[in-house]
Amino acid sequence: MSNQTSSELKRVSSNIAAKPAEKQAPASSVRVLARGLSILRAFTPKNSWLSNHQIATLSELPRPTVSRLLASLTAQGYLEYSLERGQYRLAAPVLTLGYAAVTRADLVELTKPLMQQFADSEDILVVLACRDGASMVCSEVCYGSNMLTLRVGVGSRLSLPKSAVGRALIGSLPNERRSQLLDEIKAQFTNEWPALQLAFQDACTQIAKQNFYISVGTLEQGVNGLGVVLNISSAPYTYVLGLAAPAFRLEPRYMAERLGPQFMLLKQNIENILNNINLQSGSYA
Repeated sequence: MSNQTSSELKRVSSNIAAKPAEKQAPASSVRVLARGLSILRAFTPKNSWLSNHQIATLSELPRPTVSRLLASLTAQGYLEYSLERGQYRLAAPVLTLGYAAVTRADLVELTKPLMQQFADSEDILVVLACRDGASMVCSEVCYGSNMLTLRVGVGSRLSLPKSAVGRALIGSLPNERRSQLLDEIKAQFTNEWPALQLAFQDACTQIAKQNFYISVGTLEQGVNGLGVVLNISSAPYTYVLGLAAPAFRLEPRYMAERLGPQFMLLKQNIENILNNINLQSGSYA
């Protein structure tokens, strides 16, 4: 081996040995990550509410450590906290990383035929969505034959405060959880808050009156929509069923008197099927 080659190998070896910090995370960071994952693993696929004490017991971590990590995970949106219960549960971003993928597959398999049938019969767009932060993520989308111009597909993110499915979710939440969510929206949409606040009040009124929400021009200009929350006991988080079509085809009166009640029947049919199935295991109850 030449002297030049030997010198080059020594230089490369020296550089590799001199930079271990760039290849390895600090031990403290790894420990925090491991503890955070231990907390997330404390939750079962049913995603039941758990107290600080229960999480500490299940994760086998000190309660002060658990309290600090719970605060951080909640602030990052990975956990939901209920003031009324004093308990935590997994939020949608975490659920999408693991077992919720199985739940979604079951949901789509069972709901898509009914959604497609409704989309075909009314020649409209029908979506199944759930919340992720300030967005509603479309898990499934079914098109009528003339709805291909609407720019929505599986994985599309609709604005939570501005979409029919988002406002239907807001209008259906218990008062405490709605207040928490509205505080978050107000902080993110400061300039638009006065108009949004009026829209949310209207959503609450509509949901209380008829159990579904009618929107005018929220998906995009010239498009009207409708949203209704699905009540599925075995699902780990809340799904919303929505529809949309050009405004000239979906006049508000038609939506309120005919389409809305029909959509409620679709909601009930889906709920009847899914509430008799354990979505996590695929077995019948």
